[in-house]
Amino acid sequence: MHALGARFLPVPADGDLEVGAESVAEFLGEVALLRRRLDAIAESTQRPRALAEHREGLVRRLRNLEVAALHGRAIGGGVIVR
Repeated sequence: MHALGARFLPVPADGDLEVGAESVAEFLGEVALLRRRLDAIAESTQRPRALAEHREGLVRRLRNLEVAALHGRAIGGGVIVR
């Protein structure tokens, strides 16, 4: 995903993602970027399920990240993803 210009994602399996309040707008932009490239990401990442199901899982995860970031922005805070 870094090749697509992502800075925050993916998160290392052994760490948390912490986005400070000053970076929430940039994080939301990254989520939007990944959503626009979703088909390419789904096709190029390993998946134990069929492509359509894998894609839907990615859609849900991106939506969860977006909701968390929007909430963080609304209260003037950041986001921590575990």
